[in-house]
Amino acid sequence: MRSTVRKLSLLIGTLFILPFVVLVACGKKGPPTLTSFEKPEAPFSVTALHRGGAIILRWNYPRRQEDSIAEFIILRSSGTDFEKRSHLEKDKRIFVDQDITTGITYRYRVVAQNSRGVYSDGSPEVIAAPAPVPPPPAKLSYTIQGDRIILTWKPHSSGDKFNIYKSREKGVYGLTPLNPTPLSESVFSDTFSVQSIEYYTVRSLTGTDIRDEGAASEELVFDPADLVPSRPVDIQAYPSSDRIFLSWSEPPESWVTGYRIYKRISGPDYLLVGETQIPAFVDIASPFVRRDYRVTAVGPAKEGPPAEISNVMFTPQR
Repeated sequence: MRSTVRKLSLLIGTLFILPFVVLVACGKKGPPTLTSFEKPEAPFSVTALHRGGAIILRWNYPRRQEDSIAEFIILRSSGTDFEKRSHLEKDKRIFVDQDITTGITYRYRVVAQNSRGVYSDGSPEVIAAPAPVPPPPAKLSYTIQGDRIILTWKPHSSGDKFNIYKSREKGVYGLTPLNPTPLSESVFSDTFSVQSIEYYTVRSLTGTDIRDEGAASEELVFDPADLVPSRPVDIQAYPSSDRIFLSWSEPPESWVTGYRIYKRISGPDYLLVGETQIPAFVDIASPFVRRDYRVTAVGPAKEGPPAEISNVMFTPQR
C-alpha cells in the first residue's frame, strides 16, 4: 500500500512540474514578446528643401532603436488626405521626391513601422511649396591669397543668392553648404588643405525656407600641386673669412615646405648648392671671389620665383 501511495505521489509531482518545463522550453524558442507590439518612436526633425526638380526630405531617428523597426513610410498630401509616397530601409534618413510641380503646396510626414506592422505616430508635418529656381552661375574660378582660396563666379541674374559646396570626391556633394547662410555676393573665402585635391560647385537659390535651389555650376578643381609660393623678400648676405651667411624673410604662405639656394660664380647659369627648411643658409666661400645667389620658396610640388642678391664677396682686412 505504501509503495502504491509513493508511486502516485511521484506521478502527481511529475505532472505538476511538466507544464512548467514545457513553458521554460518554449521560452527558449523566443515566443512573441509584448515589446514587439509596442508602438515605435516617431521620426522627428523632418526638413524639406527644393533642389532643381525634386524635394529632398531629411529626418532623424535614434540609431539605437533601428532594431525595433522594419522601415520608414513616407506620406504626402497635396490636398486634404495623406497618401503613401514610398517606403525606405530603416537605416535611411533621406527621401528624394522627384514627382513634383512648382506652384503646388505639398505636406509630408514620416512614419516608422516595425516588423509586426505596428506604426508609430506621424512625424511633425513639414510643408513645401516649390517655386521656380534660378539658373546656375557661370565662370567659377579661384585665386590664392596666403592660406586662403578665394572663389569667384558670375551670377546669372541680379538678386540671386548662392550656396557653396565642397567635396574631396569628384561630383559627389552633400546637402549642407559651406556657408551658414545664403550668400548675396559672388565671392567666398575658404581654407584649404595641401594634402588632397578638393572640388567646389556653386548653386543659385531664392533663399526661401526650403531653399528653392537650382542646378550646380560647373565643377572647380583645386589641386595643391598647382600652388606656387611667392618670392622671398629682404634677402641679405653676411660674408665672413670662409663662408657666406644668407638670410631672408619668410613668404606669407604657411604651406611652403622649404627653400632652394642657387649660386653663380661665372657664366650665365646658376647651380643648385643646397636646400633648407628655414629662411637661412650658409655657403662655404673663398675670399676675393664674386658670386650671385638666388633663393626660391618651394610649395607642395612647385617652386616660386627667385629672389636675387649679386656681387657677394669677402675681402680680408690687411
